[in-house]
Amino acid sequence: MTLKDMEYVFYIAQFKNFSKAAEHLFISQSALSQSINKLEEELGLQLFRRTSKGVSLTYAGEFFLKESEKIISEVKILKEKLEGLSSCKKRTLGIGVFQFYGRYFLPKIIPEFRKLFPDVQIKIIEDSPYNLEKILLEDEVDLVISAFVDFNPKLIYKKIVTEHILLAVPKINPLTSNIKDKFIDLSSFKNENFILLMKGIKARKNIDKICESLNFNPNCILETKDFETVNSLVSKNLGVGFVPGSVEKLDGVVYYKIKNSYSQREFFIAYKKNTQKPYIISEFTKLTLLSINKENKKI
Repeated sequence: MTLKDMEYVFYIAQFKNFSKAAEHLFISQSALSQSINKLEEELGLQLFRRTSKGVSLTYAGEFFLKESEKIISEVKILKEKLEGLSSCKKRTLGIGVFQFYGRYFLPKIIPEFRKLFPDVQIKIIEDSPYNLEKILLEDEVDLVISAFVDFNPKLIYKKIVTEHILLAVPKINPLTSNIKDKFIDLSSFKNENFILLMKGIKARKNIDKICESLNFNPNCILETKDFETVNSLVSKNLGVGFVPGSVEKLDGVVYYKIKNSYSQREFFIAYKKNTQKPYIISEFTKLTLLSINKENKKI
């Protein structure tokens, strides 16, 4: 039994006549009759009543037609989806990513993605979480990689990693010799100079929450827009600072976890529920998770 057999039964039932069905299918009437006879022999059931007045379906024929219509419809949908996947190869994928994290996530993911979709053009926009959600909803990008505080009902969120905010301390700082645990008490650093992100930056708000919840007031001597700059200045023994776990680990710096519920945040891939590129986004998400899991195993 084949899809062609199902199609033959459909048109014979529609025209109630072998000759007209054969004409519509562009085959001879004898070839159509032979195919139906062979199908009935295979099934061990008679599908049509043949009389001088025409052709009608038996009970078995009606059941066969009903079920085969479902199969034909599913096959049609499958073909349309596969055609859509084929057209994906020539599309553009717009990726929005939180500033600083583009250099962390994307170099690990894009080379593998390019192997799967060599013809897909990639457009990357780095911006703040607020702006990223805005441009995603306005279809300027297809997906966003970022930390989110609020969740929009129009979007789907796939968690990819939980990241810790760390305290970066110069190795030559005397306090490091007294710390045996990977988790530290911030109060030990009350007399230290801090290098922080500028106020107004979302990550700075998260750092302020950590400090406020611990009744800790850091002595800020310098502010910058970038975590990499904080990390670099700490390595030069200009002070201590908060950095994300994904930051490059420098030889002259020790990184400590902080005992606080605000010291970790979740990152997601977000995309619209009605996206026109579900397959590409699904594959990108899988590659992202594989890449991050592989990276975590190295740690």
